Amino acid sequence: MTDGHNDIHEAVTPTNGQLDYSQWGSEKLLERVTLLEKELRDQNARYEILAQERRTSSPPSKPKRSRSIRQFDPSKYSTRLIALKFAYLGQRYNGLEYHANNNTRYPTIEEELWKALDKAKLIFPTPNPALEEGEPNWEGCEYSKSGRTDKGVSAFGQVIGIRVRSNRPLETCGPESEPVNGMGNVEKSGSDVESEVDTIPQAQPTFDHIKDEIPYPQILNRLLPAQIRVLAWCPSPPSNFSARFSCGERCYKYFFTQPAFTPTVGMEESLPDKDPRNRRREGWLDIEAMRQAARKFEGSHDFRNYCKVDPSKQIDNFRRVIYSSDVIEVNVGEGGALGYFSLPEYQQFHPTSNTNNFKDADNSSAPDVHPRPKIYAFKIRGSGFLWHQVRHMVAILFLVGQGLEKPSVIDDLLDAQKNPGKPTYDMADAAPLVLEECKFPDPGLQWVHLGDYTGNEAGIRKAAGKGGGKHGLGGAVDELWRVWHKHKIDEILAGSLLELVVRSPEDRSVNDQTQRSEKGSQKSLRNLDSQKVYQGGDAPRHVGKYAPILERPRMETVDTINTKYLNRKGLDPPERKGAPATIAE
Repeated sequence: MTDGHNDIHEAVTPTNGQLDYSQWGSEKLLERVTLLEKELRDQNARYEILAQERRTSSPPSKPKRSRSIRQFDPSKYSTRLIALKFAYLGQRYNGLEYHANNNTRYPTIEEELWKALDKAKLIFPTPNPALEEGEPNWEGCEYSKSGRTDKGVSAFGQVIGIRVRSNRPLETCGPESEPVNGMGNVEKSGSDVESEVDTIPQAQPTFDHIKDEIPYPQILNRLLPAQIRVLAWCPSPPSNFSARFSCGERCYKYFFTQPAFTPTVGMEESLPDKDPRNRRREGWLDIEAMRQAARKFEGSHDFRNYCKVDPSKQIDNFRRVIYSSDVIEVNVGEGGALGYFSLPEYQQFHPTSNTNNFKDADNSSAPDVHPRPKIYAFKIRGSGFLWHQVRHMVAILFLVGQGLEKPSVIDDLLDAQKNPGKPTYDMADAAPLVLEECKFPDPGLQWVHLGDYTGNEAGIRKAAGKGGGKHGLGGAVDELWRVWHKHKIDEILAGSLLELVVRSPEDRSVNDQTQRSEKGSQKSLRNLDSQKVYQGGDAPRHVGKYAPILERPRMETVDTINTKYLNRKGLDPPERKGAPATIAE
């Protein structure tokens, strides 16, 4: 074998720096492969021995320090009752209120709020064995809310009352700040928020209830999703404060566009008045008629035909006071690509009409050289609202705006003697509705806003530096800008694409031959005989032949609905519950 080995080495001697295997026989090639495999195994064995020696000779690595858990003792802290004002975009939330055992696709606003308060150890709820770990628990927190918004509804001025942990030293606490019993756990080396706010207050000569206090909005905004922002807090609400029962006025806005939807070319929908001078294309709303109808809501009225009845509450008094009700134009500045509304076939009125297509709805004489869809809002202020009341009111206003109902239908539905049973109709979409403001009787609540740096400035600077302030990285302005910017880019792209499609060669030919095209298409389109009804969503609904509201089937009266519920549950009639409802929409 030694001779064979030498023969291999002789045969593989490189010439010109390279091996020449072309003259090798199969036997020698197999021997060469066997030799190389043996050398590779020997080399790997040597490397493994060296690695083992290094591992045994090196000092052992230090074990990772585990997080130490210590008990959080609420008895060492004072508490105080405060009010929080916050806003949220509700399209991706299942409403404000959390309901146990109600699994939904989206979380509720209360779930997100409770998680932030609990993680920051700002609340000490009384343990409830009936609730699972992590479920919202407001027991012992004196929690109250001004309005209960439903799925998809937003709020810009929601208010809650709640008892929270305070920096106020125990030695200076009065009855307002008695500690709340309960136990919890907090990780000593946990998140920045927990370590930041988990400091036992020390005795101080004087305590400023604003400057020395925990910066509640900043702390919570660092833990809440970007669509939920705490805007302000009130350090000294009345001792008997309830965000629900102390609230004296609520203001809602319902946004919509003009036109409500894009007109179909050739579909010469018009108002009941067939006078050619008053022709109005489908999609365009009669804003002035809507304003006339909206003002009829003002005053004290019975709104049983403008709400959804909840028999479990056994309410039999549906009278509510509306302070103001109007349709206003919302100034959102220039925006959107939709310049195709300057084309004759998309304008509000037919070119033969004497009406100025470019005149504003408020009868302004100034023409709009570059018409764009405008934004309007139904704005309503009242002491309290029934369940889904605003959305029912808006649905009827849209029917008036489309010319399907006269403004007088508002009076007919407000007359409970004449119409004790609610006609069947769909309420407006939830997404455009906003709880704009909750007002409290004089002297009102004294708010410390997110941008007011009169609070715990050291804590605010620390919180704002890590997010949660008004400006800066992670601040409310930056977070909401990101939300707005994303949707604005979506709007620009969709609007530009829509503009491109409308102005394609086919539509330009329609523009050049408007009269001939419209005459040829009207007959076929009208044969569809399906009325489009706008309800606040992204597109109108086809309802077939439209049936006037007062000619539709009626629901059972309130008394019948309440009685059937009691009989079904086997309950005795309770005391009348006619107090104004404050958990609207």
